[in-house]
Order: sequence, then structure tokens, then C-alpha cells
Amino acid sequence: MKFDPVGICRILTEEKVRFVVLGGFAAVVHGSPVPTEDIDVLPSRDRENLERLARALKRLNAAIRTSDGPVRTKLDAGFIANMPNMLNLVTDLGDVDLVFSPAGGLVGYEGWSVRAEFAELEPGVVISVAALDDIIESKTAANRLKDQKALPYLESLRDELRRQSEQ
Repeated sequence: MKFDPVGICRILTEEKVRFVVLGGFAAVVHGSPVPTEDIDVLPSRDRENLERLARALKRLNAAIRTSDGPVRTKLDAGFIANMPNMLNLVTDLGDVDLVFSPAGGLVGYEGWSVRAEFAELEPGVVISVAALDDIIESKTAANRLKDQKALPYLESLRDELRRQSEQ
């Protein structure tokens, strides 16, 4: 299976899911050279949006990702609503992590969407991407080894983007 984050986002947008992309793929959209193997999605938790998300996950043939392999279950809005922090999934287009409580000071979709930026991944696929400063803050707060390794690249990218915007 080839990781296709644009394809994942295409299906989410076709189903009109309201979401913010976080983490490594969001950093890549901003210009980070650090590759990622999954996409972190923070969806709005209102019931109608979770219904649309469930339809998108069905189209993606999503299953719960475990160390023992995929676990198939009905991923409907009710199931998703009961996930407190995260739901790790494997799909036909790659791994998707539904993140409901990201590390850092921002809370939920509403908090992350305030400073999020829109990015067009391909014609017709426009997504909401977490602000680079928010990604850096979240990765700093998470303090995982992989985040610690990515932070110097992200901070350098942020500084370069700021220099470019000042010119």
C-alpha cells in the first residue's frame, strides 16, 4: 500500500468533513523536508460531521490499527464520538490517525481551526492545515523522540518563512 495523503484528503473533502490536518503531513504542506508515514486529522466532533467522517472512512476501507494487525469494526459516528483522545486507523490509502486531544494548549477542532491555513493540495482539494507555530507548540508539548528530532527542521522552516514574508 502506497501512502497517499492527498487521496485521503480528497475523500474527506468529497464527503464534506470539517477537519484540520496536524502533525507531520501538515508540516510537509508548509514545506518541511521531514517525511511522514501517516496523516493526523482533527475532525469537528459535531454529530453531522462525524456521520460524514464515518462515510469517508468506509470509502477508505478503514480498520483500527493495532500491533497485531488491522481490526475490522463498524466505524460509525457513535463509535467515533466515544473515542476520547485518538483513533489509529489503517486504510487503503495509508495510515490515518484521528486525533481528538492533540498535545499543546489548543483545544479541539475549534481551537486548532482559528489559526489554521487553507492549502490546495490539487485542484478541488482544499484542506485546513494547522498553523506552523501551532504544530511546533504541539510537538514540543508531546515531547516524543520523533517530535524532538523534527523540531529543529520545523523551527528553521518557520524562521525562513518569516524572513520571506518580510521581504
